[in-house]
Amino acid sequence: MKIIHRSTSLLLLVVPTLLLSSCETMSISNTGRNPFYRGELRDIDLLGFPAGRSVSDDAIRSALARSSGGGVRLTTGDAVMLIQSGAQQPDPALTAAFEKHLRVSPFSGVPEQDRGTTQRFEPSALRYAAARAGAKKIVCVWGQLESANDSVGLDAVTWVPIVGEFIPGRRTVTRISLKGIVMDTVSGAWQSFASQPFVSSKMTAGITRELSTAKNIESLKSQAYADLVSRMLR
Repeated sequence: MKIIHRSTSLLLLVVPTLLLSSCETMSISNTGRNPFYRGELRDIDLLGFPAGRSVSDDAIRSALARSSGGGVRLTTGDAVMLIQSGAQQPDPALTAAFEKHLRVSPFSGVPEQDRGTTQRFEPSALRYAAARAGAKKIVCVWGQLESANDSVGLDAVTWVPIVGEFIPGRRTVTRISLKGIVMDTVSGAWQSFASQPFVSSKMTAGITRELSTAKNIESLKSQAYADLVSRMLR
């Protein structure tokens, strides 16, 4: 009777836990909690919008007149400087996706810091660096990962070979979405692109959840990177 009583009590304690769910959002540059992560670049850091002052109507009209109207895209074989916002260097899978069609010079996307304060990129210096590398275009990629975990009940409990212990199974839903900017090195003209969202729903066992989630994220990244490149190409 004591054994039955202890098992019943244990189940009563576990059931509320199984009904909980959790959500999380992170940058593609900070999966696994990157200790070197220092935040993201902003669009204006890359594009060089004047900070702290207004832009005249004449300047706006002049910029529009200089624009080709067709936007800025990549052409197969282009030399590009590739930046992943928030990362010291682009993910290997991101670099590989671009290298299938382009000549890539990786560049850091870590925001500069001075006395603990994040500083803006200097766009003209960035374009000069790209020019010295022979890169006709600059590409910067931002990415967001969203995940939600839901316990799925006692029928999905993952038993481990330790007497009296078990770990509940969970359904992990992960979604990735990317945004990218292609900038012409000489003129500074630019165009933005977005990948389609890629979603994965997968059952994960408690004892192998961390490894399974990491593999799932890398698979989603590869799909999204390939999709973004295809949208940027002519």
